[in-house]
Amino acid sequence: MKKILIVDDEREITRLVKKFLEPEGFEVYTANSGPEALELLESLTPDFIFLDLFMPGMSGWDVLKEIRKRHEDVPVAMLTVQPLYESIDREEVEDIVDYITKPFDRRDLIETLKQVPGMVEEGENAGGGDEGEADEKGG
Repeated sequence: MKKILIVDDEREITRLVKKFLEPEGFEVYTANSGPEALELLESLTPDFIFLDLFMPGMSGWDVLKEIRKRHEDVPVAMLTVQPLYESIDREEVEDIVDYITKPFDRRDLIETLKQVPGMVEEGENAGGGDEGEADEKGG
C-alpha cells in the first residue's frame, strides 16, 4: 500500500485529503505543521507528499528544502490558494510534481498522483465522485 503524507495547517484539509485517498487504497498520514511533518519523516518514508505552501512558522518551501535533505526522491505536490504565476520565480517549482490550487477535489489529487509512475495502480478508481471540495481559507 502506497503511503501518502499530507501537510497542511488546516485540519479540515488534511481530513478531506485523507477521506479522498484512503478509499483509493492509500495509507494516509497527516501533519499540521512543518515541524510536525519533519518529525514524522524521521520514522516514515512516504511514497508521495502533498504539502501546503503557506503555513505559520515554517513555509512549505522551507519544509520542502528539509524534505529534500532527508528524502530527495520523494515526489511532492504543493497545495495552495496562491496561483503559480505569483510565485514562478521560486526555483523550487522545478522540484515538485504539481502545484494544486485550492479548492480542489478528489480527481485533482488522483490526477496528480498519476503523474508519478506506479503511484496509481491500473483498475483503481480514477477520482470517484467529487463529494466536497477543499476550503479556500488559509493556504
